[in-house]
Amino acid sequence: MSERGWVYSNGEIVPFEEARYWPHDLAIIFGDMVFEATRTFNSRPFRLDAHLDRLYRSLRYARIDPGMTQESMRQASLDVLERNLPDVPSGSDVWIFHNVSRGIHPQFRVPERDHAGATVLIWTHELGFRFWADGYANGVSCVTTSVQQMPPGTLDPRMKTRSRMYLALAEQEAHAIDPQSHALMLDANGHIAEAVGANFMLVHDRTILTPRSGTGLAGVSLVTVRELAGGLDMEVREANLTLYDVYNAEEAMLSSTPYSLLPVTRVNGTPIGAGAPGPAYGRLLAAWSDLVGVDIAAQAARFDK
Repeated sequence: MSERGWVYSNGEIVPFEEARYWPHDLAIIFGDMVFEATRTFNSRPFRLDAHLDRLYRSLRYARIDPGMTQESMRQASLDVLERNLPDVPSGSDVWIFHNVSRGIHPQFRVPERDHAGATVLIWTHELGFRFWADGYANGVSCVTTSVQQMPPGTLDPRMKTRSRMYLALAEQEAHAIDPQSHALMLDANGHIAEAVGANFMLVHDRTILTPRSGTGLAGVSLVTVRELAGGLDMEVREANLTLYDVYNAEEAMLSSTPYSLLPVTRVNGTPIGAGAPGPAYGRLLAAWSDLVGVDIAAQAARFDK
């Protein structure tokens, strides 16, 4: 998929190269922006409304007025997707990104660019299957970092924001130890919070354990896991999890929008369970593939490039 696509930019759909932020946009000056990312399966958005619900919750929390209703945002998203689908390779799928900043900093407004409202961009990009294709069969590793989850009193981790320096630092620290690892963050009390860009889960005695609410992003993928687990006679419950629980778990998994579900086979070099993808993961991924009508692992292997 080329970068010569189409982007919704403040009320109109324009060529990709014409959509940009001015240097004095608050997104650049302060990272003052919220965003959302939805993926498609068979070119159809997966739970777009749930992602937009979360986007508008983030906007309310940040006190950003996007200048458009949620339904208008939804329609603009579908319009951008439709314009870009002809450029998507057959059998592949894309991200749909929503970036909403507070707009231009008041001190830097000039008459010819006096747009006082929010900056809204909606765009698509082909999914990066090569970053996770091998993980479905062989598992991925996690490394805990000294960089902790942001405490809710500073920045509520349930808000999806582009102010992500602490996540970037956590990734750099984890990659210095294991270049292929996922950074796993703890909260100030030593409890598991989340991986960068993913929810973290453990499996013990047919129960899926997730960190307590408020310690990480309220993932749409995690909601999907809860629904699928119910049909597989598996319980999902929240708990305060520590590394003791991790090292003694039968299985561990990551859930996230782009790859849906990946097995975690090592944390800090310690094998989890048998050190290989486990049966609960296999059943959940199969159920997810049935739900969306796509063999998720096979699609990633096909576009692993």
